[in-house]
Amino acid sequence: MKHISTTLIFVTYVITGTEAFSQNLLIKDYKVPVSSAHSFLIDLNYNYASDGKETTSNHGRIGTVYNTFYESLTYGYSFDLIWSASRERRANDYNADMDWRLRRYVWPHRNFFASVNPHSAYLKGYDRPTLDVTIGFGFGRFINATALAKAVRIEDFLLFSDQLHDDLPAETMVSLGQIIEKRDEYRTRYREAFKRYWYDDMAGIIKHSNMLKGEEIDAVGILRMDEVLFRENISDRFYGWDITLGAKLELLTSESSEKRVAPAADITARYSLPINWRAQFNERFTANSQVGGNFLKTYNIISASDFSYEVTNRIDFVMRHLVNVEKRSKDDDTQISNSLKLLFVFFVENQINLTTSIELKKYEKSKLEQNYLMTLNYRVF
Repeated sequence: MKHISTTLIFVTYVITGTEAFSQNLLIKDYKVPVSSAHSFLIDLNYNYASDGKETTSNHGRIGTVYNTFYESLTYGYSFDLIWSASRERRANDYNADMDWRLRRYVWPHRNFFASVNPHSAYLKGYDRPTLDVTIGFGFGRFINATALAKAVRIEDFLLFSDQLHDDLPAETMVSLGQIIEKRDEYRTRYREAFKRYWYDDMAGIIKHSNMLKGEEIDAVGILRMDEVLFRENISDRFYGWDITLGAKLELLTSESSEKRVAPAADITARYSLPINWRAQFNERFTANSQVGGNFLKTYNIISASDFSYEVTNRIDFVMRHLVNVEKRSKDDDTQISNSLKLLFVFFVENQINLTTSIELKKYEKSKLEQNYLMTLNYRVF
């Protein structure tokens, strides 16, 4: 009977996705000397329709999104890749966008850094990929607190299943997050048996807090830990900010006959805030203008915002807003484009997600565009 009741607790918890709490802890309490994150998604959609013998729709698309992030006391880097290919009835299309961000902390404990930011993009139909690089100096730092969010979700279940006397102390939660972050170290050291030692160390940290009611975490608690650490999709939780001042240089244009534009002064500001244990807000603002006689007469301004909220342990809501303001030459009019995207991500199983999205786009002097899309994607890691 006890095994049946604990199983029901586990099933009820996963389905309802009760809100995660940690009364003794703030996300900014999580401090680590090395912070990293990486993800790789593949999505696919296909539509075919016919009217009698006539094909009215034959469209398919495959896309990949790869992100990696690393931050230490002395240096950091990130790499973002977006690639997609699509097939229409009479034509194929593909594009790619790659963005690197490399930084070296000149004064590590004061978060002052020098940075190099190469960027390349390619669209079908052009001669070659574009390439530009931004070199500058900045201040700030980001920390990935996703491991701590996983620790909170584990603690939440232990409280829900009445295995803890009270919330775990803040220092216990931070230590638990740091052990979760060391998964690759355990895997390298213990190989196939790494889970045993990894889970034992996590259980030992919880037991040492004197908040555990029993002698050990029960089997359902261990099952829940495995669910959180390997099968649930928990969005990255970053906190921090940075601001960079630099010079942007165009090295390759999309057409070989096209002249490169003059160097531009560039300012980039980024900000990330986990609003609570289930919600995250990110903002990136970039503005640049050509130096010389066209300074402030030509410019490009981009504001990208996104908000994500874990509705349950199996459903995420995401909202993304992009504004682009551009004036290519002093004789051109300012062009403004707006894009708002709303997504619901449903965690299915075995790292497969079902995503439904609605996108609204508005370009200068054009009608409002509306797109609805349903996509299956596979989370490689």
